[in-house]
This record gives sequence, C-alpha cells and structure tokens, in this order.
Amino acid sequence: MSDVRNPELGEISKDQMSLLEQYAAATRTKVVTSQSDLDNRDRVLDEMLFWCKEQNNIVILKSGSILSSEPASRAVQNCKSLLLSKGIHPGQVFAATPSLISLLLASGQKEDIGKKQKGESSVSFSEQQRHLRDLVYEAVLQGVSDIHIQVRNNYSKIRMRQHGELYLYAEWAEKLGRELASVAFNKETDHATSHFNPLVPQDASMPLNIHGKEIRLRLASVPAHGGFDMVMRILAAGETRSKTLEELGYTKNQVDIIKMAMKLPFGAIIVAGPTGSGKTTTLASCMEMVEPVQKLYSIEDPVEKVVEAATQVPVNTEKEDRGFASMGRASLRMDPDVIILGEMRDEDTAHVMVRASITGHLVLTTLHTNRATAIITRLVDMGISPVLLGDSSVLRCLICQRLIPKVCKKCAIPLRSSPKHQAFIPDWDAVLGTETVDSALARGPGCVDCNRTGVSGRTVVAEVIWVDENGRQFIQKCDTLNWEKYLKENNWIDFHGRAIQLIKDGTCDPLDAEKVVGPINVSTNANVYKYQ
Repeated sequence: MSDVRNPELGEISKDQMSLLEQYAAATRTKVVTSQSDLDNRDRVLDEMLFWCKEQNNIVILKSGSILSSEPASRAVQNCKSLLLSKGIHPGQVFAATPSLISLLLASGQKEDIGKKQKGESSVSFSEQQRHLRDLVYEAVLQGVSDIHIQVRNNYSKIRMRQHGELYLYAEWAEKLGRELASVAFNKETDHATSHFNPLVPQDASMPLNIHGKEIRLRLASVPAHGGFDMVMRILAAGETRSKTLEELGYTKNQVDIIKMAMKLPFGAIIVAGPTGSGKTTTLASCMEMVEPVQKLYSIEDPVEKVVEAATQVPVNTEKEDRGFASMGRASLRMDPDVIILGEMRDEDTAHVMVRASITGHLVLTTLHTNRATAIITRLVDMGISPVLLGDSSVLRCLICQRLIPKVCKKCAIPLRSSPKHQAFIPDWDAVLGTETVDSALARGPGCVDCNRTGVSGRTVVAEVIWVDENGRQFIQKCDTLNWEKYLKENNWIDFHGRAIQLIKDGTCDPLDAEKVVGPINVSTNANVYKYQ
C-alpha cells in the first residue's frame, strides 16, 4: 500500500500499514485485508462477539484464529486469557486491516428479537455504506462480474461470479445482508427509491466512487422463500477506455466486417447473445468507432458507462412514455446520425429499429438469441415482416457472441496429462485430430497469477454475418437452415468452428468450450445422426 487511504472508508495510513506488515513478517504470516484471505466457512465466534465489539480492534473466528488491527497490543493477550477461561484454545494471531475488522464485526451482529423489521435497519447507514464499498471494491479487484447477496431467515450468503462461475465469498448474519441491500437501494442509486421492499422485484443503477474509480453497478432484487436475492452487476470499473474488438476476442476478419458496417450511413447492426455474454461491452467498442462529426444518441437501461461523445438517454421501463420505444422515437426527432437502442425487448422497440434504419440512420442494438441466424427468427416472432427484414436498408451486420474462460498459461497443463479429461479424449481426437489434442492445454491447479482459479479471464467467441444479397433472399423466406449452409460454403465460422480454433491455439480448455458451444464430438458434427 503506497498511499494514505481514505479514512471515511475505514482505511489506514502508510505508517499503520507498515506496522501491520512488520508484525506479519515477524510471525511469518501475512496481513489479512479481505475475507477472500480467510476460509469462507469460518465465522465470527458468537460467544466473544460482544467483547470484541467493545475492543473495536479485534475479532475471534470459530476456528480460534485471532484477527487484530493492533496485534501487539494488550487486548490480544487479554483475549487469549479470556478464551482459555471459556475452555476455547486460542489459535494463531493475524494482523488485519481496520476495515476488515469492522466488516467482520458487522457480519456477526445479531438483531435483538422484537426490533427486527423486514427491510428496515436501525443501524446508521454510513457504516453500512462503507461495508458496501468494501465489498464492491474487493469484487472489482478480483475481476468479478456479479455479486449475489442471498438473504434468508438465518443467514446471508455472498457469492461472486468470476470468469462466468459462481463461488462462495462469505457467509454473514442475515442482518448485514439485509442492511446492505437496503442501503444500496435507498441511499446509493441514481434515483433512490423511498423504501427498499424485499417483497417485490426491484431494479436500479448505482454509481460509486471508490479510491478515485468511477464504478457503475446494476441492481436487481427478487423475493425468495425465507428472504430475498439481490444481484449487483458491475458494469464499469473505472476503465479509461473501452476495449477494442480485437482485445475482446474477435478475429481480424470479424472485426473487418463490423468496421465495414459501422461506416455505412444507414442500416442495423444487431449484437445478440445470452444474458451476461458481454453484448454491452461490444456495443461500447462499436461506439468508439463513431466519427466525431456524427451525432450519437444512446438509449440505455441503465446508463452503464459515461461516453462523452454520446447523448445518453436513460429509460424507465415502468413508465410507458419513457421506455425504449418512446425514447427511440423521440431521438429520431433530434437529428441523429447513429442511434443505439440498448435492448430490443418488445415489438414496439423492434419497429423503432426498422423505422430508424429505413429513414437513413445507423442503428445498433442488442437482442437475446442463441445464434446469429436466429436473430431473424426472433425479429419475425416480434412482429417484423420477413419481407421488410430482407430490405437492403434494414439489416447490415448480425453478431452473436458468448464468453469462454481462458486457461492461465502459468499453471495450465497438457490436455493428455489431465485425469479429468481422459474420458473425452477419444471424441476430441476424432474431431480435432491427434496433433491438436497433443498441443492443447487444460486448466491447471491454479496459481498466484490466476487467484487459484486456473483461469486468466474470458474471451469472446462469436458468429458475425455480413448480410449480402443472397442472404436477404434466405431472410425473406425465413430459411435459416439453408442460409447457414450457404454461409459455411463461403468459409463462415460458427461458434463450434471458432471454439475449435481457440482450443488449437491453447487459449481454452475443451471442457470449458463445450459448456459454451456444446459437445465437440462426431455425433453433434454429423449432418445425419445415426441412431444406435
């Protein structure tokens, strides 16, 4: 730690941190700064909670470990004596930051019976706001995309989605999880609601400034049996620029097609994919390609990353006159060159997309589908005529993407030497070839570089279609089967093909690829399935 931290967030100076590091070095331990440094099953010892709160600088865990922001103080010796008098054997003493001590003390607090009111908190919000910031900042440091807070009658589980996979971060008292949800909705959102209600679904966006980083999150909550769930999606984490399409994982040929479409004066570019597949990030990369002389309107729910060159219009889906469709129609009257519709959710928004395209505007939008060709099926399902979709003024470029974990090159192991993969190797030999399987890599045991996950991040696997004249004929007939056949005859790469490329160059583990694009075996690749 090289700077004096913000005291409002419960942080410490360089001198204080230096003392903790000296103690850690003398005891051959390390300074505990986060719950991720602890066993997520280890809880605060309830029997000592009241005493610890009086000291305000020490926490005892059920494992017997003692965490203190003043590990050389008399309080630690008093703590050991007190534990022994209760028949509890003291464990090792660790130096810990004050912010972690405060969070652990709050996570173990139990509400007084009779004072507990669902959805309300009697504790000052300022303390809970600090805990919320600590949690979000920890998630940002670990490259987490979503924070799940599951509140039930007797506990709160904090789970984090990293590289597409959920893992347990911590278990807290029900009270703290409820208070964090309440303070997030009531005090931190762009348009704070008057009262957080865990009995009804709610959503909002939340900007936070942590250590000088502008972090934006999208919040959503739903009631659940015995409590509620809240998910915070980290939309922007203070990046100074959007990643390029190449950095996201698009191939050179795919990038060339998208750039060609972005130079067109009108038409629609549609980015599809399942929830959490990075569609918004791809849109942000495309926004960077818009010329400064062009007027860009972005209709978003919520505004996820502030773009100086764009007029970003927030929508409110609860109000009919402020939804995507109505805001899209309003933007058409504002002399735009490029319009971004954050998402096509209904028939009205789809008609706005078509209208904007055929009236001389370049339109970018997103859609939830599983394949690039399935975008047509979805639009027809939303009430758009196939004849209209086949018009040369409408669809120009169709994109569908997903995200695949990348193996950590520092700890990756050869595919053939991994016991976990042995049962699948004959299938991969048949499809990929023995030479590819010989050079392919599998997830390793994990190392310091990848935070023991075996994964170094995620990369886009995408299908990109340039809608040519022959393609328009297939669109007008809604003949996606023959359209895909035509595309493959002209060297188009689908999800399977791109995933195989990533396996061949050692970027992805075949098992991770199969979770995203489906099994890689002879049966699924065959034109005709042979029934046994």
